[in-house]
Amino acid sequence: LVRLLNRTSPVRRLRHRTTVVPRHPPRHRAGLEMPQAPPQRKLKLLCLHGYAQNGQFFRERTGAVRKQLKSVCEFTFLDAPRPATGEFLGQIDEATRGAPLGWYNTRDGNRPALSTSYDGLEESLALVRTTCQSQGPFDGVLGFSQGATLAALLCLTTDLFQFAVLFAGYVPRDATVLAALDAGAPCRLPSFHCFGATDASVPPDVARALASRFADPVIHEHEGGHVVPGNAPLRSALKAFLVARRAA
Repeated sequence: LVRLLNRTSPVRRLRHRTTVVPRHPPRHRAGLEMPQAPPQRKLKLLCLHGYAQNGQFFRERTGAVRKQLKSVCEFTFLDAPRPATGEFLGQIDEATRGAPLGWYNTRDGNRPALSTSYDGLEESLALVRTTCQSQGPFDGVLGFSQGATLAALLCLTTDLFQFAVLFAGYVPRDATVLAALDAGAPCRLPSFHCFGATDASVPPDVARALASRFADPVIHEHEGGHVVPGNAPLRSALKAFLVARRAA
């Protein structure tokens, strides 16, 4: 027995293994996912085209702006209810532009921005109200030229919208319409006014006069003419305005 105890036993070298024990057991993969915030609601804009245009034509002309705003807004383009009959229009390629329509025509033959007598405005006001009932409610209204003037009139005389985006809008010269506009001034709704420094149809001072009917207008002047510009400064400024409206 002593011999057996004194016998040197062979020593087997063992490799040491290091095991890291986590402080907390791993969770199921689904448990690690962060809850996602619900998507923000898009603003609904009713869009009113200019004189001798139509909804589809205006939609195409605002493509760059709409692309920038697609995460913020959805757009509804409305056709004016009557043909544009101004003799100053000349020949219009309807195959390319579509039917020339107007929110009102003029009794004196002048351009809408210069005329002192409007014909057909009540029909357009009724159409907008009906559209708001059937397709709305809309958060805001966007208009160009004659459509911007109609949009301003709607903001100062109705409660259909919460804000306005106006491109090259002008103060109406028809005495009855002007009186209705001024009776509601200053409009307390947020408003964004864009116009061109070289616009011969609606010069900057005319567009600024319309903006003055709003209590706190945001002004954006571009270097172009009678257009809805698609440049980056305009897109960024307008998006900032609309994001603020959505957050309000």
